[in-house]
Amino acid sequence: MHMNRRTLSAVLTLLIASIPSLAQVAGIDSPVCNAKFAEILVEGQVMESKSVVEPVKRIKILIRAAEFLWKHDPPTARAYLAEAWKIANDRFKEIGFEKKDHARGTYQQLPDQRMEVIRSIAKLDSEWAKKLSEQMLADYDKSKAERKGDETRELGELLRLAQASAKSNPELSRYLFRRVMKYPLYNHWFFNFHRLATDQIPFADSLYAEALTAYAKESPRRMLYLSAYPFASERIMGYEKFNLGSGKPETLAPNPTFERRFLNMFFDRIAQFAASEEEMNKPVEKYDVPEAVYMVSGLRDIEPLVIERHPDLLNRLGIAKSQAASLLTDAGRKQIDEKEKYNQKLGGTFDDRLADVKKADGEGKLTDYMILNLLTWGEKTEEQFEEVESWLAKVKDEKVRRELTEYFWYLRSKLAINEKRFEDAEKYALKVPSMDLRALLGFDIATIHAKNETDTSALFDTLNRLSKLARTADNSVAKAQVLLGLANMYERVNHSVALDELGEAIRVTNGLKDPDIFASSFYRSIQGKDFGFMAGFSTPGYDLEKTFEELSKRDFEMSLTNAKTLDDKYFRTIAVIAVANNCAKNSKPAPKVKAKN
Repeated sequence: MHMNRRTLSAVLTLLIASIPSLAQVAGIDSPVCNAKFAEILVEGQVMESKSVVEPVKRIKILIRAAEFLWKHDPPTARAYLAEAWKIANDRFKEIGFEKKDHARGTYQQLPDQRMEVIRSIAKLDSEWAKKLSEQMLADYDKSKAERKGDETRELGELLRLAQASAKSNPELSRYLFRRVMKYPLYNHWFFNFHRLATDQIPFADSLYAEALTAYAKESPRRMLYLSAYPFASERIMGYEKFNLGSGKPETLAPNPTFERRFLNMFFDRIAQFAASEEEMNKPVEKYDVPEAVYMVSGLRDIEPLVIERHPDLLNRLGIAKSQAASLLTDAGRKQIDEKEKYNQKLGGTFDDRLADVKKADGEGKLTDYMILNLLTWGEKTEEQFEEVESWLAKVKDEKVRRELTEYFWYLRSKLAINEKRFEDAEKYALKVPSMDLRALLGFDIATIHAKNETDTSALFDTLNRLSKLARTADNSVAKAQVLLGLANMYERVNHSVALDELGEAIRVTNGLKDPDIFASSFYRSIQGKDFGFMAGFSTPGYDLEKTFEELSKRDFEMSLTNAKTLDDKYFRTIAVIAVANNCAKNSKPAPKVKAKN
C-alpha cells in the first residue's frame, strides 16, 4: 500500500478516532484491529518517526517496520532494510566498533549494527543475508591486519548467528559455519559447540566432525580450542584452560569417537611441528607463549584421560610427550610452572581462599581486594555466605565496605531465591539499600511464583508488594523495566492493574533523559584504591516492545492509546509497531467471494 503523507495521515487519524466507539476492552477481535489497519498504522508511525535520525534508533525502527511489512508490502520492507544496512555500514566505516566505558578501564561492547540488520534479514531472506555476510567479511579481510582490538569480532558474530539459526534455518546455519571455517581457528568455536549442544546435538556432532577436518593443520595452541567438546568438559585443555570456560549443557556427554579423533589429530600435529624447522623457528605471536608450552601443558591435561578412557593410545601419548618436551626451553618450563601455580589458586576451593584471607589477616597483610575476591569468586552456599559476612567489617575503605556489603546481601538473596527459600530471600533483600536492586530481587521471586499457575493469589500478593517497592525507587531504567515486567505479570491475574503498571512505566520512561530502555543489563562498580570491580545485573526479560505486544493481545485500544503517550518518537514507534503486529498476526482473513456463473 502506498499513500502520500497527507492522505496517510488523514486515514490514520480517521481510523484511530473511531476506536473509542468500540467495546471497553477491544482485543485482537476488534473490527478495527485488522491487517489493513495495522499496515496503515505502521506506515504512518514510520513516517512520523523520520525525524529520529540517531543511527542506532533509526536502524531499529527500520528493522521493525520491515519485519512487519515483509508479508504485506515486500518492496517497502526491502527498501527499509536496505536503508538500515546503509546506515549501519556507513556508521561502522566512520567509527568502527562502539563501546560504553565504565570505571578503571572496564567497558561494555555495544552491538554491531551491521549484524543487527543481518540477523533481521536472515529471518526473511537467507540469500540476502549470505550476500551481506560476504560483504562484511570482505571489509573485515581488508582491515583486520591494522586492528588493535576486536580482531575476530565479525567471525564471532557470524558464528553466533549460525548457532541461533541452526534449528530454524539449518541450511543458512551450516553455510555460515563453513564460511567461518575458512579462517583460522579462534576461541569462538569453543562457546558455539557448547551452545549448539543445548538442543542440537546431532547438528553439533556433524559440525564438529567437519571442524576436525578443516582445522587438522592448525597450530597446536589453536587446536586446543576443540579439546573441550568431545570430552564434555567445561574448559579447554592446556595453558589457557582458565581463560575459557562455559557451563556444560546437561545434554552434552563424552563422545569416545570424537575423543579419539581429537587425540590422534593433536598427536599428529605435534609430530608435524617437531619435524618442521620453519614452524619451530616461527616468531611467537604477541601476548602468546611458545607453541611447546601449549603442547606440554595440553598433554599434561590429556594424560589422565588417555589412561582412563583410551589406554591403547598411551604409546602415542608417550611419543608426543617426548617430541613436545624436546622443544621446551627452560624459560618455557618456568612459564608452565608459574601458570600452574596461578591456575591452582583460580581452581582453589572456597576453603582455600578463606584460609589465605585468615593468614593474611594474621600477618597484617589483609587487603580490601582479598575480601572482595572471597565474596565474588565462584558460587557459594548459605554457610559460606555466613563465613564471608564476618569479614565485611574488616574492609578498610568505608565506601568500598558499603558497596561490597550491599552486593553481599544481593547475592545472598539471589541464592535464597534460587533455592526457593523465599522468607530468607525477602529478609536479605531488605538489607539491600538500593531500591532498584531490591526490586529486581522481588521480580525474581514473582517470576518463580508465576510458574505456579494454580496459585494466582500468592502471585498477586507478591506483585502488589513488588509494585509498592518499585514505585518508591528513584526513577531509572531499571525501575522502568521492572514496571514493564510487572505489567506483563499482572496481565495473568488482573488486566486493569496491568494497564496501570504500564502507565506508570511510561511515566517513568518519559521522565528519563534518553534512557536505554531496551538494555538487558546494567552495571555497578566497586572502586578501591588499587582495584576496580564491575558487577552486572540482569534486568527483567520484558522490554517495552514485548510488553506492548503482550498486553495488546487482549486490549488493542488501550495498548495503542498508551503507546501514543510515549513522548520519545523512537519508543512510540517501536511500541505502536508491536501493537500493530498483533493485529496483523491474529486478524482473520477476509471471506472469499464466490464467483458468479
